[in-house]
Amino acid sequence: MNDDWISLKNACTLLSVSRPTLNKIRREAKLKEHRLAHRVLLSKIDIIKRVILAKDHPQAKRNYLVTFPDEFHYIQPLVGVYDLRKIDVIDAYGVMTLLCDIKCHLKEDERNRVYLLVDNSLACSYLDSIGFFSEVARANQSRVFANLDDIRGLPQSQDTVILPLHQIGYRGAEKKILDQLYDSLLTQGFSEDYCGYIGWIVGELCDNAHTHSEGGPCYLVIENLAGKSTDTRYLLIAVGDTGMGVPESLRSNPNYSALSKERLLPMAFLSEVSRMDIEPKRGKGLNDIIGITKGNGGWLRVESNGYGLFFDFGGETDEISVAKPPLPTRGTRFCLVLIDSSFQRLTRSETDKIIESFPG
Repeated sequence: MNDDWISLKNACTLLSVSRPTLNKIRREAKLKEHRLAHRVLLSKIDIIKRVILAKDHPQAKRNYLVTFPDEFHYIQPLVGVYDLRKIDVIDAYGVMTLLCDIKCHLKEDERNRVYLLVDNSLACSYLDSIGFFSEVARANQSRVFANLDDIRGLPQSQDTVILPLHQIGYRGAEKKILDQLYDSLLTQGFSEDYCGYIGWIVGELCDNAHTHSEGGPCYLVIENLAGKSTDTRYLLIAVGDTGMGVPESLRSNPNYSALSKERLLPMAFLSEVSRMDIEPKRGKGLNDIIGITKGNGGWLRVESNGYGLFFDFGGETDEISVAKPPLPTRGTRFCLVLIDSSFQRLTRSETDKIIESFPG
């Protein structure tokens, strides 16, 4: 990534100050400088960090977790600026939310830029260790800026990571990494039956993402999730894309064109709902994922185009609730938590009844 060197004139414009005032700011804030021939250049990201957001930091750090997600707007104080110094703890769900929002911002306009403010925290070290910054900059190297030197040299924490952040560039590409995934899971003592379900789910979610993302890539990360008991292990699978979104994709079927996203998102999990009118019984994959999650006692969070649902099958009764996404990001994200235990099989009709019980 780059330091975004700008001229003194552009720095004055950025801060809306005169040249003498800028000189005073340079001294007091100890801004980074770079001399090129007879010109003095300043780092825009340093100006944002040390001047524009100086009074905004430090603040109380927040958690970005699948279990208790905070609103993400706190780490986006300015358009295109992501202050990752405000993160205390982040998991694969938070990573996917953040990554897709950044990718959407870059995708909206080729002139858009992204500025990532980082520090020497464990959260930023974690993001670095799973390849987050490399993935953000993929295909956008000249438009992504970050002060990564501030986290270099820290121990890289990968204790919880089963599969670091991957881009799945085309349908079926996830098959190349499934062997790596199986080996990692088996080495850590997960059963072959459990590994088989995980592999199938990864394939189905990636296939669904490519279906609804207009041929664009999707992203995948898998990690261990700490439970209340050391005797119980959980895996968190996060898949996301920046495509049209599931509701908008379903609207391509004339039968659903007039329905709202609030109706369409839960309908997507019914066994005979599909964007393909000529194949009305095609939509079974998401239905099967709900059946597997219910049979495992796990939970699923799905978000698409500013609307979200949370399926909680961990208690005595099933709970399906509306869950506002931390960011109204275009595209779709699935975050699935499964327990390392046996799976009960549900029929598709039984799963349909669970979906149909949702009053929304």
